[in-house]
Amino acid sequence: MRFTVRLTHANGEVLVREFEADSEATLRARILAEGGFPLDIKRTDTAFRSRNQIKTESLVLFNQELLALLKAGIPLLQSLELLVGHGKDPQLRRSLTQVVELVREGMSFSDAMEQAGTFPPIYRSNVVAGERSGTLPEVLSRWLAFQKFAQTSRRRIIEALFYPAFLVVVLIVALGVIFNIVLPRFAEFYAGGDVEMPLITKVLLGAGQVISSTLWLQGLVLVGLAVLIRWMASSEAGRRMAERLLLMLPKIGVLYRMYHSSVFSRTLGVLLSGGLPVVQALEVVQRTSPSERMKAGLLTITEKVRAGSSLHLALEQAKVLDPLAIEMVRVGEQSSALPEMLDHVADFFDQEVEKATTAVTSLIGPVLILFMGVVVLGLLLAIYVPLFNASNVVR
Repeated sequence: MRFTVRLTHANGEVLVREFEADSEATLRARILAEGGFPLDIKRTDTAFRSRNQIKTESLVLFNQELLALLKAGIPLLQSLELLVGHGKDPQLRRSLTQVVELVREGMSFSDAMEQAGTFPPIYRSNVVAGERSGTLPEVLSRWLAFQKFAQTSRRRIIEALFYPAFLVVVLIVALGVIFNIVLPRFAEFYAGGDVEMPLITKVLLGAGQVISSTLWLQGLVLVGLAVLIRWMASSEAGRRMAERLLLMLPKIGVLYRMYHSSVFSRTLGVLLSGGLPVVQALEVVQRTSPSERMKAGLLTITEKVRAGSSLHLALEQAKVLDPLAIEMVRVGEQSSALPEMLDHVADFFDQEVEKATTAVTSLIGPVLILFMGVVVLGLLLAIYVPLFNASNVVR
């Protein structure tokens, strides 16, 4: 959750800053521990209005330019000043202007980005790791490679699902036209004659009459579905419900677990490679994970690791990852090569998810076409068979 806080320091200065925290109480305790006193705390993201972050595509382009300047030997502040006003994203330009002003005043790059409040947490954490280890160009290079891979994988999945989604939309539209327009017309036609109709025809015509007379109800259902989908996508409770439903599905639940195991392994590996401690890296993964189930599990895992438990043992007890990922973490801890092992297991999961997604989506298209053909054939037979029977009687 993100909060806007008006706070004061011991010197009497009043500031307005943006923070991320699990709750208002946690944030209040954090500010007091840092020597400040919160005057007003407001949450700036809600179930139906999330915070505005810089688009990943714009951030990737910015970092490519920043990395080139840093590798050329230009200091960080001067590099940022050269990039101010560049790019087509107005939000990035505004945020970068604010960051440059704060860095000029002596604030670190990572703290300035947190103050701006529009940079993704995982990106800020990579910058923190780069600043602490003195290897900011290398960390940015790894982050760019990670984002390139993530965008490629996301694009492949979207392209694979586009055709099945198009078929589903066509099927829904076709059924809507048949039940709202075609069937009511045939119901009027048959009502004026003495044609003996089969049971399936009577049922379909009755359904058509009911559906055509309840257009307002269909509208309410569509609005309700839109609100439900929005709630599931925007609220923590909704995402938890959607995850539970996905995990209950055969095969899809396994793929879903493997996908989030890959995201966890890839993100943790990037952060550890940048020099971030394990506990702090786990906290970043917990805040940035797209899975509410994973977030809840990582809270417990982080506390156990902070208390002295090994990472693989904490992961095994939480049961939020695929068993293979836990085994690779154990091997990585024993061999002191945890980042490399995490990258390997993430590559394996990505390959498995891609193969399974390709196989499933290649079957969805033919199955949907066959289903559409059967449905349309059944509807046509139910509508036109009484006409054929009537014409035979006339002869």
